[in-house]
This record gives sequence, structure tokens and C-alpha cells, in this order.
Amino acid sequence: MSSLFTNTAAMTALTTLKITNQDLERSSNRVSTGLKVATAADNAAYWSIATTIRADHGSLNAVRDSIGLGLATVNSAVNGLEQVKNTFLDLKNKLTAALSPSVDRNKIQSEINARQTDLKTSATSATLNGESWLATDSGAGNFSADRKIVASFTRVQGQISVGTVTVNIDETKLYDAKAATGAAAGTTGAQAYSTAGATAAINTWTTAQNNWAAAQATFAASDFGATAVATRDAAKVAYDNAAASYQTSVATINKGATAGVDGKGGILDKNWAVTGADEKGFNHAYELSVDKIDISSIQNSGLSKLRAYVNMADKVLTAITDVATKLGAVQSLIQSQSNYVDTLIKNNEKSIGILVDADMEDESTKLKALQVQQQLGIQSLTIANQSTQQILSLFRS
Repeated sequence: MSSLFTNTAAMTALTTLKITNQDLERSSNRVSTGLKVATAADNAAYWSIATTIRADHGSLNAVRDSIGLGLATVNSAVNGLEQVKNTFLDLKNKLTAALSPSVDRNKIQSEINARQTDLKTSATSATLNGESWLATDSGAGNFSADRKIVASFTRVQGQISVGTVTVNIDETKLYDAKAATGAAAGTTGAQAYSTAGATAAINTWTTAQNNWAAAQATFAASDFGATAVATRDAAKVAYDNAAASYQTSVATINKGATAGVDGKGGILDKNWAVTGADEKGFNHAYELSVDKIDISSIQNSGLSKLRAYVNMADKVLTAITDVATKLGAVQSLIQSQSNYVDTLIKNNEKSIGILVDADMEDESTKLKALQVQQQLGIQSLTIANQSTQQILSLFRS
């Protein structure tokens, strides 16, 4: 039945066309934006989750930038320390070479002066963004030994927290301007043994040596009689006893050969408490600094201070190695955290994509199908409207 007021076919075709147009608009928006969930109206749950992940994503990017800056600071200190270590090894070798009695210590001192300059330059130039972990001034009003580096970001049950790594630069500094204004380094401390006790031991041994030499001469000039043999043997026993007593005296007296405690400041500008043995084996105590090394006036008859410099160099090299170990551990930790944050960022990007990104292959195919449906809907509506026109032709006839 056909109605004058109600065109059921046209209404059906129009409704279908509206739905098709809505689907076509939605698919077109997805193709143009690349998103299947662009607003909360598209999918409230997915949009809410994606918004939270995007917020964390932004925070993680900020954390990654902070970690990168912190890692660059650590790398700067590590590179500077490596340069310092190589330079110091060269300086230590020159101190050892200076123990030779035939060298010109004034010339070696000139080379040491150059290495001292290189050491300070390497330490002070290892700076990034105002951060210097090798050369500091602990006397500055705003000085803080603890330096914090952002290392991680977490969200647990909605609570956000940022993790940090703390580096105490009092444990890494090579130079400290405050320490440099203190007591002068390189001064000779009190002798660490009793001069009278050492002299007595040396004299006893020297007398025994002389007696042994005289007994040997008497034995050589004699007819090897019983008297000469007895004199020689007795002198040898006395000599051996004196030599053993001398060694015991050295060991006993040197047990107390301590130079006190190390000074405060950076590794290369503070006073180190060290000892050095004289030509008789007895130790002297010194307070010496790498920054104040001076061997130009040391004579072959008094090498205890030079030996103390060599002992100081061993202690300093150990301290530099310890610093390198600490910084290396921090560097490894921060690099690991940086890699982990990169992984989290990529995971967040994937998660957001799964929730809101449109499937472009699917949407492009759907778009073409909807365009065809739209054309068919228009054609159906046209046909439905033409049925009324056909009724009108009946009245005309």
C-alpha cells in the first residue's frame, strides 16, 4: 500500500544513509588523525588509561633527560680521572727514577712541575653544567658534598616517586681550595725513631765489621795457627751477632715509625702521612703532598724523603683507583637506569598505540566500503522518492 503522508521506503533509506554517513565520518576521522580513540566519547575507559600513560610518558621523558645530564656529569668526571691517573703514573715513574744516584734531580723536578700542572688542569676542566666532582671548594658558603642524580621514575598504586643516586664528592675530589689554604704541605715531620738508639745500633755493627775485617787480615798474614783461627772465628761470631742485633734494632725501632694521620682535602693537594727509610734502614716520618713535590735539593746521602715521596705516590695511586672504582660503579648504575627508562618509554608508546591507534589497513578498507554504501543509500533514497512520483502520474492519466 502506498501512503500520501508516509513514505516508509524513503524513511528507511534515509535512516540507513544517516548511519552510513556517521560511520563514514568516524572512519574518515580515524584515517586523518590515525586515532581510533581521540576523545573520551570514542571510548571512555581506553581514553582514561591512555591519558594516564601519556602523563607517565611525559614524566619518563623528563627523567630520561635528567638521567642523561647526570650521566654526562659522571662521564666528565670519569674521563677527567682517567687523564689524571695516566699523568700521575708518569709522575710516579719520575719519582722512582730519581732514586738513582746518577740522575739530575733538578731536571726531573722540572718534568714533575709540568705533570703537576697537567694534573690540576685535568681535574679542574672535568666540569659539566657547573658540576665539578674532582676540584671543589668545601669552604664555599653554598657547598654541599652530596650530589644527587635522578635515576628512576615509578608509579605504584597511583603514587609517583622519583629515585636518585647520591655521590659524595668528598670521596672523589682531587683538589679542595679550602685545604690548599691550610698548613703548607711537604714539611718534614719529627723523626719516627730514637736517634740515640739508632746510632748505638749502627756503631755496634760498625765496630763488629771492623773487628771482623781485622781478624781476617790477621788470619791471612799468620801461619794458620790455632790462635789465628780462634781469633777469626770469634770475630765472625761477634760480627754475626752484631748484624742480627742491628736488624732487630731496625725492626723494633721502625715499628714506631708512624707519620700520624693523613691531612684533609683533595687527594692531590692534602698532606699524606708517610715514612721513608734512610741509608741505614731507619724510617723518618714526613707529611707530603703531590701538589708540593720538590726533590731538587735532595742529595744522595739523604734519600729518606725521596723514598717517602715514592711511598706517598703508592698511597695516592691507591686512592685514585678507589675513586675510579666508585665513579665506575655509579656510571654503570646510571647507564643501566637510562637503558631501563628507555625501555619503559618504548613500552608506554606501544601501550598507548594498542589502546588508541587506528588500524590503518582496516580503516582504509572500511572507508572505501562506506563510500560505496553511501552511494547505494543515496540511490535507494532516490528510488524511494520516485515511487511517489509514479502515483502522481496515475492521477495525471
